[in-house]
Amino acid sequence: MDGEHGTSRYIEESTADDWMRAVLRSIGVMRENLGHEHSLRTLAEVAWLSPFHFHRVFHKVTNFTPARFLAAWRMAEAKRLLAYTPDSVTDICMRIGYSSLGTFTSQFTRMVGVSPGRFRRLLATAGDQPFNEMLAALGRTQRPPSRVQLTVTVSGGPHAPAPTAVGLFSTGIPQQRPAFCAVTWAPGTVPVGDLPDGVYYPLAMCFDPAVTVTEAVAMTDLEGCFVGAAESVVSIVGGRVASPATVPVRLRNRRETDPPLVLALPLLMAAGATERSAA
Repeated sequence: MDGEHGTSRYIEESTADDWMRAVLRSIGVMRENLGHEHSLRTLAEVAWLSPFHFHRVFHKVTNFTPARFLAAWRMAEAKRLLAYTPDSVTDICMRIGYSSLGTFTSQFTRMVGVSPGRFRRLLATAGDQPFNEMLAALGRTQRPPSRVQLTVTVSGGPHAPAPTAVGLFSTGIPQQRPAFCAVTWAPGTVPVGDLPDGVYYPLAMCFDPAVTVTEAVAMTDLEGCFVGAAESVVSIVGGRVASPATVPVRLRNRRETDPPLVLALPLLMAAGATERSAA
């Protein structure tokens, strides 16, 4: 019996390794040629799988469809180019595969939280600031929810306690403005509340102390970035949480199969606080 179980486990691990290599090949092709169309069939050929099987495998490994993963990486690359190059918004739009400047601008604004031009201006003002200092400052000014519905506990991450952004999003990719956002020190606890009815994905992120705001919001590599996601979604029904009232999120180093951090929320929060104080 032990031999049978050992063989079965070996086959399962071997299959998982094959799937991971297939997905990583497709992600590599996406990132090397973000301006290309990348049809499902083309990506499946790179992964050496049928389109149907590739779609299922990709979703199983990453929790996202290839199309959504590609869209997130295109926006991440647009942020990087806006941050580190003088290229025009039009040139960047074309480089990452958009044929319409209007479509690109509206998609960027929806997913990142601010227009491409304003994103670049905000980075020019605050980009050299240490990211952790910005998060810590935001944490000191945040207000607790008027009605607590659940608690998110954050663990893991860097060896030393670090300010960590926690958000409840409509999808598992950190894009678009979350329904709730707060800053805590990991390990730490966040009271969450004032959520309308719906389904939410608790996500958290933090960075090494040396990372600047520009490096954090425009980061496309894996260094110095820690991310975490709850194992299950949060459902709010009738104003009350329909899932466990305490949701654990464990931070870990970002992996190649993780989607990029699209939303520039901490930068936007800081800009909003600055604008309110100047008003």
